[in-house]
Amino acid sequence: MLISKYHRIIVVEGKDSIDFLQGQISTDVSKQKVEQIDRSAICNLKGRVIASFFCKKINNDQFHLITHQSVVKKLMDTLKKYAVFSKVSFSEGVKEISDYIDDETWKNSIIDSFDPEIYSENSEKYTPQELGYDKSGRIDFKKGCFTGQEIIARMHYRSPGNFSIARVEINDPNKSFDQAFTVNNKKVGNIIEYVNGKYLVSGKTKNFDSLKDNLENTGIQSIELN
Repeated sequence: MLISKYHRIIVVEGKDSIDFLQGQISTDVSKQKVEQIDRSAICNLKGRVIASFFCKKINNDQFHLITHQSVVKKLMDTLKKYAVFSKVSFSEGVKEISDYIDDETWKNSIIDSFDPEIYSENSEKYTPQELGYDKSGRIDFKKGCFTGQEIIARMHYRSPGNFSIARVEINDPNKSFDQAFTVNNKKVGNIIEYVNGKYLVSGKTKNFDSLKDNLENTGIQSIELN
């Protein structure tokens, strides 16, 4: 597994590890095999994503959550808040991640896979649907309850396809992370990742569909939806 040097490992350890994580994160840890790595997330009670991470099962009593360094403290604090009555502990892994890719390559991989990462700047700002997590496998709608699940499931079943993320290439180096993505002074969505003129934009599907039909004089070279 290749990740960037800006990632850190949170070790979740204890005999209640499976039951605890099962009730908190968005994927089904009860089905994970040893050494299996799943893309996952944790949400708040309002169904907004606090942090995204890779969840690696070490054994039945230990999991590694690999996340961006900017949300390590927030993720640790969230886990500890819900672990009062569970036999489980948390620590930041001391193992150095030596096999990594540079940040530009990492961001390109995020954009190409339509799988945005959560940073401190956009933590708790988006629902899983607004990040495309309902399509990328970061949400398991069959696993049962987890924090924020009721709101997330309601959106999934009542308003399917309402949100999309788009991969956009545009000749505009001045656009920046987590700002409104506007075309000809009209807001289309919000930028959730960018590198070298390539962007992931979160927005309503109808906005993207309308834009795709009217690309002339927009400066957009290409646009593709997840």
